[in-house]
Amino acid sequence: MEQQKSVVALNGDIVSYSQLLAEDHDSTRAIVETFQQLVTGHISANNGTLVNFVGDNFMAVFSNVSEALQTAISVTSEIERRDPRISSSEKVRFRMGLDSGEVSIADQQYYGDVLNIAARIQSMAKAGGICVSGKVYRNLDEPALRFRSIGKNKLKNIPELVEIFEFVDFPSDETNVTGSSGLDLESPTIAVLPIHIKNASNLVAEAADILRQELVHRLTAVPQLTVVNAKSEVGQEQGLTAARYYIETGVHQHGDRVRVFATLFDVTTMNIVKSYKWFVAADGLVELSESLAEDVARSIEVELIVGEPAGLYAELDDPQAIEKIYLGWYHLRSDIREGWSQALELFGQVADSHPDQPYGHVLSAFANWIGAANGWSPNLDEALLRAQQQARKAREDGDPTGMSQAIEGAVYMSQGRHHEALAAIEQLEITRPTCDVTYGLEGSIRRYLGQWEKSVELLDTAMRLTGVNKPWYPTVKACSLFIGKQIEEAMTVAEVVLEYQPKNLEAHVVLAAAQTELGMSRRAKATIKAINEKFPAVDVVEWLDKNPYTDIDRVKYWKDALSKTIAASG
Repeated sequence: MEQQKSVVALNGDIVSYSQLLAEDHDSTRAIVETFQQLVTGHISANNGTLVNFVGDNFMAVFSNVSEALQTAISVTSEIERRDPRISSSEKVRFRMGLDSGEVSIADQQYYGDVLNIAARIQSMAKAGGICVSGKVYRNLDEPALRFRSIGKNKLKNIPELVEIFEFVDFPSDETNVTGSSGLDLESPTIAVLPIHIKNASNLVAEAADILRQELVHRLTAVPQLTVVNAKSEVGQEQGLTAARYYIETGVHQHGDRVRVFATLFDVTTMNIVKSYKWFVAADGLVELSESLAEDVARSIEVELIVGEPAGLYAELDDPQAIEKIYLGWYHLRSDIREGWSQALELFGQVADSHPDQPYGHVLSAFANWIGAANGWSPNLDEALLRAQQQARKAREDGDPTGMSQAIEGAVYMSQGRHHEALAAIEQLEITRPTCDVTYGLEGSIRRYLGQWEKSVELLDTAMRLTGVNKPWYPTVKACSLFIGKQIEEAMTVAEVVLEYQPKNLEAHVVLAAAQTELGMSRRAKATIKAINEKFPAVDVVEWLDKNPYTDIDRVKYWKDALSKTIAASG
């Protein structure tokens, strides 16, 4: 007799099982058998039912989300501890996927879409990683566990798009990845693809390989850049899913000359960010490999780490000043008071040492405005006045970055002079169409005016234009989405921001309100508790009132959500 039952399905699959068997059959089989016992033991301990365990894949079902997820976490963590192999590339690891829904049970066999979806979600996880469906995520009432959305995905043989969340509470050092794989806000990830070689002699082919090795080496040395070394076809596929950017290189020989090219792509938009091309003597490629790789790496550092205006800093012709600018940007991106203070000091030194150049002044203006906007400056009005004065000085000195005018607009915004701010910013979209700050600031202004759809559009443009997704942009986007009552999306964006900036007050405030609106009372209380612990001097309702929002009704809606959870928290 057929029986219907609501379950949480957990699917696990050993990564690169066939490859491991081919390399060391006996050792792999022995280890896998041990892990089969480990897996079945954890399933039983968490009241689950093993549906099947065939070769490198298992399927289990549970009556609730907590027990299923605990099994996945426990198995993954214990495998990391118990695998006797030394090399991370040889580790036996599972990918895990979870979904919830109805199954049919007949003759002790389980049937249903939930099993298929769990298996498809499993395939989206990193090696040693766990992914869950939106249905599973919404049923979790455990604020200590951190996830990030990897968006709505089309799964094989599944007609509807499925939202997938990645578990991020433990590290997973995937093969060939320096640092963490996947996309994040602070560390852009770039995959270096296998080199294309055409009509090349053995000498040129060897030189091409040296060029690629040099490029990987140079990029790995760039601070805050995560490098995926995609050496094989398999690695290439992993690189493209793990990295936002990838660089394609090639050498084409024409007689005694070689055409060398490199192209940097943004995977999210499939746009070319930067391209490079040289013609060199065939017998000189080895000798030039180091300098060519250095040129590409330095250019990529500017594009992806420092930002679009950074290339202009070379006009200072002062290595020490340029180093201070780079270091200042590094500290400023930390988005904490201490980092801001260090950046302000460094930018001020550049302004003092080069009083007739715009760069130190415009960066000091930006830092002063950031300090005012975040409440880090001891005197708000004085900080805004300094920002305005320094921006005007930079503009008088011929500021080529366009940031000076943007900062003047930002100052107007902070003063509640929204229309003056818009007038300053909108002109920049014409004169500086590739400056991310232009769109980010206008997005922020539109947010205060209640124009949330336009705000989100502008912020998405800002994030596409910058090589680093500056946390400020997604933070403002989360606010705009909440104002527009796009609650689930607002919550997801806020969670991603907090993963990288756990002291971001604005993201906390959005998250608490969104969790309240979605009925996640336990999570909302935990978020309010976190706010109280991290920001003991802040009254979040009063803090909202201090922001220059013009739409009182939308702010009231936000405050009411927060007040509800604050009252429930006692």
